[in-house]
Amino acid sequence: MHPSLVRTDVQLAEIAQRLEKAAEVAVDCEFHGEGRYYPQLCLVQLAFGDELWAIETRSVNLRVLAPALASSAITKLFHDGRQDIPILMRAASTSVANVFDTQVAAAFAGHGGSIGYAALVRALAGAEIDKSLQGSDWSGTLSDAQLEYALDDVRHLGGIAATLRAALESKGRLPWAEEACADALERASRRPAPETLYRRVGSTSKLAEGPLGVLRELAIWRDRVAEATDKPAVTVANDLALKSMAMQPPKDARALGAVRGLGIGRAQPWATELLEAVARGRARPEPKSEPSPHDAGIVDGISGLLSVARRDAAARAELAPELLADQTELRDLVEWHLDGQPAAVTHAVLEGWRHEVLGALCLRVLGGEVSFRVEPGSPTGVSIL
Repeated sequence: MHPSLVRTDVQLAEIAQRLEKAAEVAVDCEFHGEGRYYPQLCLVQLAFGDELWAIETRSVNLRVLAPALASSAITKLFHDGRQDIPILMRAASTSVANVFDTQVAAAFAGHGGSIGYAALVRALAGAEIDKSLQGSDWSGTLSDAQLEYALDDVRHLGGIAATLRAALESKGRLPWAEEACADALERASRRPAPETLYRRVGSTSKLAEGPLGVLRELAIWRDRVAEATDKPAVTVANDLALKSMAMQPPKDARALGAVRGLGIGRAQPWATELLEAVARGRARPEPKSEPSPHDAGIVDGISGLLSVARRDAAARAELAPELLADQTELRDLVEWHLDGQPAAVTHAVLEGWRHEVLGALCLRVLGGEVSFRVEPGSPTGVSIL
């Protein structure tokens, strides 16, 4: 058996006891998401101090790791932890606190907005990571080659984090990266409110309030059935099925037979619950947001100016533009300005490090305090005066 493989609760308890005294721990997960509502967690890799472990999750109780994961005194190192964090939270029945994500941090150190782990290891550690086993089956008995591949995902993480911290500290950007890591952790830890799930269904902007109410309840129903059966939501009912039922609500189980894209949702007791969801939706329409009072062309034009400002600010700060704001955020900022800048409305672009890099410039653009000049030789082709 591989010396780093953990397969008993006794082993894991001993590791967890030492882990709770560590300052930081590198964490990675191997899982399978196909055919399930919740991804199946197969392996958790840890590296702290001079210890390196691969934990076989089907053999142990991961709740033993909960105190360390939830501790704000222990830094958890991830590389792109968006998927790993919620999976670990569920498996260990805990929250996760104090995360330093090396992909997020690397973006502030000039490595682009979403650098992969292997590329970052090559750039900062001078090592090569073999990704040939990336698509392995992690649910069965693991070979030494698989375990070594998995351990590579945490083997270099501590050194990379230290290198990034030093680089960011020298640029005065470590607080920016730490704030962005905290934001990323909050997003990864958050589950969407059930009442908002219908917004994930495409091409619904033209639906009236009545059908939207039905769609809202059907999306809640679909998610509940998918979770209860541990199946992907699309196997319960695809988006086409939800939209067709929202526009032509079925009245009985027989009518469900004509609905295209309705999968296991036809079966009892789900069909009964589906019809009840339809009735709830019809009884409570979903209010549509009021259309913007501002001319769309004007909003687009001003947003375009802010996009130019974003590119200029990103170039000056040597950051990826997408780190600063997306187009929706810029449009929201324009709408807010045209509404008279109401104090009750807040924007992330105007807070924290983003305000320092971009937000203050956007306010100057909106206030007419800057001018733009075409500069073909500049990195963005434009100079802001």
